[in-house]
Amino acid sequence: MADYQLIIIGGGLSGLAAGIRAARFGQKILILERHSLPGGLNSYYFRKGHLLETGLHAMTNFAPPGDKRAPLNRLFRQLKLSRKRFVTREQFGSEIVFPGHALQFSNDISLLAKEIGREFSGSEPGFLRLVQEMEQYDPFAPAPWRSARTFLSALLNNPLLENMLLLPLMVYGNAEERDMDLGQFAIMFRALFLEGFFRPGETIREFLDQLLEQFKTFGGEVRFNTEVSEIVRDSDRVLGVRLASGEMVTADASASPERQLSAAGPLIRSATPAG
Repeated sequence: MADYQLIIIGGGLSGLAAGIRAARFGQKILILERHSLPGGLNSYYFRKGHLLETGLHAMTNFAPPGDKRAPLNRLFRQLKLSRKRFVTREQFGSEIVFPGHALQFSNDISLLAKEIGREFSGSEPGFLRLVQEMEQYDPFAPAPWRSARTFLSALLNNPLLENMLLLPLMVYGNAEERDMDLGQFAIMFRALFLEGFFRPGETIREFLDQLLEQFKTFGGEVRFNTEVSEIVRDSDRVLGVRLASGEMVTADASASPERQLSAAGPLIRSATPAG
């Protein structure tokens, strides 16, 4: 009999969220984190009595608590966390800076539209059509890969403006170097420009404590200062992990690796921090 049904490698934001979602359905879950604190790249440390955050400067997809269909609030429901307890601070503003050009934006899309009209005369109507297209576009409907650059060019016909809009979206969530799939573009456009940035009301420490407490409430286990040296396989099956200490921890891996990467089956997943 395996030690756990699910082992999650990495106690960052994604690892904690995956652990909560699995543990709340009664599975025996273990999170392995090689650092002494949770959070991954979005953790914190103390220097001379001051808390310093290591990565998180902003979260995307801001939504007020009453918007039940918003991704942020749907995520909190999935994690069985109270959205009302999660105090947020909206951004004052952000700026996209290229040599000789700058665009300010906030969580009010009208500011970016005005900035585009000021910086690129005649481009504001095309940008407003882009906003309308993104509000109606369903990025989760099955569709072949489609170039976001080609789509933007048809609406804006301004390569510099197109690059300025693409830059923050590609930094926050894109796997390609020079272009991005239109569906991914729509997801990130909504996340950054239509919904916008915010921070937890306090620090990342309180948010991580809340996630860790929820994970443990559902019976999840976590080991800090624990490094994984090897994922142990038998042919096409994952049996567990070997720790740097030499200890072997097994998982209920009766499914193939392909199935283990789906939500349907037991799995061992390397979780990376969310942005």
